[in-house]
Amino acid sequence: MLDDLVSVIETLKQRIRTHGATLRANEIRTRVALIDPLLVALGWDVSDPVLVTPEYAVGEGRADYALHGSESIPAAMVEAKRLGHALSDDERMQMLNYANARGVRYAAVTDGDVWEFYEVFKQAPLEDRRQLSLRIANTPAHELALQLLLLWRPNLASGQPVTASEPILGMQSRPPTSVPLPEAPPENPVGYPPPEKPVPHTVEVEWRPLSEYNPPVGTNPPSAMRFPDGTTVEVVNWKQITMLTAEWLHEQRLLTADNLPVLSGHRGFAANSEPVHRNGSPMVTYESIGTGGVFINVHLSAKASRENAKKLLQHCVINPATVQLQVGQ
Repeated sequence: MLDDLVSVIETLKQRIRTHGATLRANEIRTRVALIDPLLVALGWDVSDPVLVTPEYAVGEGRADYALHGSESIPAAMVEAKRLGHALSDDERMQMLNYANARGVRYAAVTDGDVWEFYEVFKQAPLEDRRQLSLRIANTPAHELALQLLLLWRPNLASGQPVTASEPILGMQSRPPTSVPLPEAPPENPVGYPPPEKPVPHTVEVEWRPLSEYNPPVGTNPPSAMRFPDGTTVEVVNWKQITMLTAEWLHEQRLLTADNLPVLSGHRGFAANSEPVHRNGSPMVTYESIGTGGVFINVHLSAKASRENAKKLLQHCVINPATVQLQVGQ
């Protein structure tokens, strides 16, 4: 089952990359494309009313999902937002208040990419009640699968969910098929020279400042980016260098609709409050971030993506040298 969960996560990553703009426009699309499939993979069949109640009534409000365990009280509630929605602490507390009103011990909030999971009754500040905080788009799938076992139905329905650092009982990957091994040949058959020992292949990996990294055309993209606050995200392709930078700046509330546009070259914008360039021509390929009003040009070569990322950082008074790229040689 763990293999299936990893496969679903990889699909969600691809949907976020490919259909992000569409999903950011609508909560229902986000739920159908991103949230429902993950809940199903974790054992919560959203089509089964025994397991999941959509639009669960709480006083005058509603929780998007109630996840039912073996007891009459739900094991957890889940609040869904459209992809890219910047969640506020007031919205987090509203979800926890809904859960508290119904005696539900756990609550989660998600935009299909970011997932946060809280212990409702714990007497502590909000951040100390958070048991899980992850982002699907920029975290390796196997790492995500282990973290998400916290929401696996048998674990969560137990009433005492535990955080998994390795697959817990019942969730191991499929065992390998038993195949008899052939008999090993003699180490040094008579008449033959000793076999040469293979030379191990090693790849050196290092962190390089964005401001100084200018590899030859055709170089593979870096495997990760690290921002000044220590946030480290996975990189899949070159155009993500610009997009990940913009998303981090937006999360820091440095890149907003109020401080746009960001120039790129003589006629273009790296970011604008609408998907058009300086001369009024539309951006060929773009992504929107946040709640709207911030559009990022991603119709870029590898070099242009790095340059636009630097322009975004400089526009927000962040030294590009403080952003690191993990590269292999």
